[in-house]
Amino acid sequence: MFLFFLIVVSSVVGLILLPFHEIGLMIGFGIIVGCLIRGLYLLHEINRKLDQDKKEVL
Repeated sequence: MFLFFLIVVSSVVGLILLPFHEIGLMIGFGIIVGCLIRGLYLLHEINRKLDQDKKEVL
């Protein structure tokens, strides 16, 4: 349900940025790239913590 909410909010933000043409596209692209980079960083942190836990068990 939360994912659906995020999709709806993202669509609304996209519609708000649409009239700004080039500036809106740059802002939207920045938001998307920022979210992707943050997601990759979080995956890296999770992997690092799982590796540390695995070493402690062995």
